[in-house]
Amino acid sequence: MDQPSQQDITDRFSFGLHTASRLVKNISVAQLKELELSQAQWRTLSMVCTQPQATLQQLTAFAHISQPLLSQAVKSLEERGFVSRETPEQDKRSSLIVATQEGIQLYGQAYAAMMKVEDKISAVLGKRDGAKFKALLNTLISGLE
Repeated sequence: MDQPSQQDITDRFSFGLHTASRLVKNISVAQLKELELSQAQWRTLSMVCTQPQATLQQLTAFAHISQPLLSQAVKSLEERGFVSRETPEQDKRSSLIVATQEGIQLYGQAYAAMMKVEDKISAVLGKRDGAKFKALLNTLISGLE
């Protein structure tokens, strides 16, 4: 078998997705850095603010990040006063992660920052191709989970 050419490699789905993912991540990191948030903290905060009283297990499934990284994000957000932990009466073994008022306010700022990233992507793809791309991404994610 011949060695694949550079074109063979760059034509692969995985190469293109990885490259696009890194570019979007870099733009996202820059936006979140202004708010002193990591991507893991953003994903955690977005779940906590849109799904009140989430458990660590639910957050891990939503964010698609490892439990240790998620625990670190929750701890950091908790130390900064953006989330708190509550123990439900019916299950003392688990804890619920709840956004504070400050956390809800930060979420609003972070959401606006992340919409700038969304706008950049939309500007590149346009409305029609953006809708197709979202549908294809959802199909891919569902198929790989």
